[in-house]
Amino acid sequence: MVVVGAGYAGVLAANRILAARDRARGDDPARNCRVTVVNPRAQFVERIRLHQVAAGTRASATLPLPDVLHADAQVIVGEVRSIDADRRCVEVTTADGVVPLGYDTLVYAVGSGTAHSVPGSGEHAHHAGDDAATSALRAALAALAPEAVVRVVGGGATSVEIAAEVAAARPDLAVEIVSADRVLGFMRPRARARIMRTLTGLGVTCREDTRVARVGAHELHTAEGAVLPFDVCVWAAAFGVPDLARRSGLATDAAGRLRVDATLTSVDHPDIVGAGDAVAVAPEVGGHLRMACATAMPLGGHAATTVLARIRGRALPVLSIGFAAQCLSLGRKAGYVQLVRADDSPRPLAAGGRLGATAKEAICRMTVDKLRAERARPGAFHAPKGPAPAARPRIEETSR
Repeated sequence: MVVVGAGYAGVLAANRILAARDRARGDDPARNCRVTVVNPRAQFVERIRLHQVAAGTRASATLPLPDVLHADAQVIVGEVRSIDADRRCVEVTTADGVVPLGYDTLVYAVGSGTAHSVPGSGEHAHHAGDDAATSALRAALAALAPEAVVRVVGGGATSVEIAAEVAAARPDLAVEIVSADRVLGFMRPRARARIMRTLTGLGVTCREDTRVARVGAHELHTAEGAVLPFDVCVWAAAFGVPDLARRSGLATDAAGRLRVDATLTSVDHPDIVGAGDAVAVAPEVGGHLRMACATAMPLGGHAATTVLARIRGRALPVLSIGFAAQCLSLGRKAGYVQLVRADDSPRPLAAGGRLGATAKEAICRMTVDKLRAERARPGAFHAPKGPAPAARPRIEETSR
């Protein structure tokens, strides 16, 4: 097995496969599993904590891969530059050159990153989509003088967590969220109102219904023609995925995500299984899924289950995963945890303030604890069942 990517999905998939191998007995073909994990760095990044690193409230969000990976997982530090699905081989660029790596089954778990969706956002804005960029953002924020202006572009959970963390750590800064729509418009009104009050209490202002058309060296240019100056801009408007699948000629959706069926198997190459943010799951079982750690981990677990079923010659299991909560940190002293149904629609139950912060922190710790637990006990991480499958659409947009 080759697992491409060592994020939440890739690590869980690798650990579950190897733990299942350790428990295999007799003539179980899973006893012969070997797993190689390919990752651009030798560290696991807790992406759900990167906003803390950016604000200086946490020293690091990285762990050495051996701290979370099964001891028998071979790690290659490098970047997969192509997948030859017909030959079942990947080419990995490492510090020592290009290394060809064959596989029987490939787990595609390359994750996601910040999408620089308007001109200038890549050149003039910081982001917290990966460890290196977060370190640069941290340094830029630390260098700011009192009353400096920080504008966070985006109206979703990522932008809110960054803005709140920065404002709580640096109350001397002027922090503003700039959003094309309503900030947290996807949340139920009562939940959104409470979070907005917390942001106001931290000194965060919100400029809604403002679409950024271009980012200059020290200013945002809006579609309406306004110019908004800043000392530091943080881009958190959208996520994107690597174009590895598309470059390799695999079936992808319009965003470049690997298209997989209801078992997480590639729709055109049965030797490839996908998991995490970089896959487009068949809509009848995955139409409710969002890019999140809460999605990546159960997808990684199911990918491993599909791989093991394939090895054992069993029927491939159909995906069924749902959600339990939506979580936001709002600085170190407040948070918000919204309980949700399996389809991610809100329940009338939530926890805010210090209780919300405590619950959010417990969930963050649980993610790493469960990754480690999967090294010895396959299935240690358990996700809720998903909603009833939707009707399969007749037409699905595909690109190659």
